[in-house]
Amino acid sequence: MESLIDSVNMISVNAIVYVAPQLDRPLSWHQNQHLARLQIREPTCLEVTGVAYNTILLDKSDHIAWLTLNRPERLNALNEEMFAELNHALEDVAADKDLRVFIITGAGRAFCASADIKDESRGGDQLLGHKDSYETYQFIRAMPQGVTLKLHHLDIPTIAMVNGLAIGDGFDWVLACDIRVGCENSRFMNAFLQMGLVSNTGSTWLYNRAMGISKALELLYTGDWLEAEEAKQCGVLAHLVTADKLEETTMELARKIAGKAPIPNRIVKGMMYRGLTQTLDDHLAEAAQVEVLTLTSKDHIESLASFREKRAPIYKGE
Repeated sequence: MESLIDSVNMISVNAIVYVAPQLDRPLSWHQNQHLARLQIREPTCLEVTGVAYNTILLDKSDHIAWLTLNRPERLNALNEEMFAELNHALEDVAADKDLRVFIITGAGRAFCASADIKDESRGGDQLLGHKDSYETYQFIRAMPQGVTLKLHHLDIPTIAMVNGLAIGDGFDWVLACDIRVGCENSRFMNAFLQMGLVSNTGSTWLYNRAMGISKALELLYTGDWLEAEEAKQCGVLAHLVTADKLEETTMELARKIAGKAPIPNRIVKGMMYRGLTQTLDDHLAEAAQVEVLTLTSKDHIESLASFREKRAPIYKGE
């Protein structure tokens, strides 16, 4: 149903369209520059793209992509290699039209402890001090902000499974996902304030949308921890379960979403976020247009057929 999606993009005047890159090409210049300077280790995962990932794992099955930050010995703190690999993996996910749900989590007891201070200071007296100002700006735009934007612009539903600490960039990336599932071990903190810095991965845009401006500014001003129970109360977490039920709950949710018609889910996601800046009149006009288009889909016909035949529908995304 590619033509249907194309039509939706054409009629959505205010749409933010993310064009997924093709992966039958080498790593981008920025990714090559960062990876080329790093020692090559035994790969932990070789994905279908032919890229050996050292700091993350990417698995795909049953229309679900599962990305794991995989530096548990460093609480999944971010170094340049991980930034590059995350950007590449998210490009891969965006380009794979067989996928219907994306999950991101961390290995071990942390989701992500933000930047690896030891790695980014390299013994100096400031983070990224080995780069000049323009190189730092380019790095921030391409690498940490690249992850935020790619997460936010994925056209399939996204779930953050928050298994532990989510600090700095990690907290922002949790909020860049559509649905957040946590447990008693989930803890959140901005952390940039403690370093005398301003967040560069979207907290000043993401926090208020998740929890309201008052709580958002309190966390930004104070650098206080947001504990799991309060995170559930203020809207950061959609689900709060015990740690032993975290993966089961997340997968149950992912499978439920993956079993629905994928085209409407993609459209609904885009409309929800565009609706934040649209007038009601404009939004309803778009809703009428996409309803006309989805009425022509094979998945809609399959829905009616399965209802009449009293069976589960089999959606193909057409």
